[in-house]
Amino acid sequence: MSLALYLFANKEMIDSPSNPVVKSLRALTEAKARRSNRQFLVEGVRAVEDGLSAGFKPVTCLFNSELLSRTERGTALMRRLTRLSLPSMYEASERALEAASDTMHPQGIVAAFPFLEWAVPAATKSAPLCLVCDDIRDPGNLGTLLRTAEAAGVHAVWTTPGTVDTYNPKVVRAAMGTHFRLPIFAERTWDMIERELNDVGIASDRLFCTETHVNLAYDAVEWKLPAALVISNEAHGLTSQARYACERGASICIPMEAGTESLNAAVAGAVILFEAARQRRQVTNDA
Repeated sequence: MSLALYLFANKEMIDSPSNPVVKSLRALTEAKARRSNRQFLVEGVRAVEDGLSAGFKPVTCLFNSELLSRTERGTALMRRLTRLSLPSMYEASERALEAASDTMHPQGIVAAFPFLEWAVPAATKSAPLCLVCDDIRDPGNLGTLLRTAEAAGVHAVWTTPGTVDTYNPKVVRAAMGTHFRLPIFAERTWDMIERELNDVGIASDRLFCTETHVNLAYDAVEWKLPAALVISNEAHGLTSQARYACERGASICIPMEAGTESLNAAVAGAVILFEAARQRRQVTNDA
């Protein structure tokens, strides 16, 4: 008898797409259900692995042992989950798994994790680098920005009320586990953002907003000092609140060849954040 069959011998395999467990997971594709249950959907071996490695446990988990056992990684994850003795872990058929998922072909596992609670990082001797996502509405862009922020060494991320829900399944997939490792403070007003950035150690004059027709290039900024980068909606630009906040900071641009109007928000964020990371590595190397 396989490990899964042995451990779940007393539970009948879930097969129906209308099963209550399946429906409760599927409901998390909608923001209203996510907020009322304070849970979000996580799909696939690597994403669930990331959550467990960061110390978080799923509230509910559906898996298919046949799909997971096709790889060593999937088998290891199944063993890891069973050792947790989760009360709401169920084996499911492929069709039930697909019905619970936001994707056509989930990789053998779908889980609901509780919303993540983060404390605003305290100011330290090291110069913090933070990101503010202002009115970013595309889930793929936001997820990529979160993943990029983590890779570039950003300390924390803030999003404004106009930005897409950080727990949107498409955001979660694009972020590739970043939610479990990087503090994210969602739907903050600009008053809250400025106050919390100040708590981190970033003054209002170290707030840098991206605009197209300004003279200060992103690579002329001193990123070795405490700083927060604001990336805004690529179609509409900065919101009025962000523009007001940035009056005390500075507007920066990415110089481009004539004829190119703008870059995708996620690409622009990556260009600037990795310039900041390059400068910060230089400090470490020179020390």
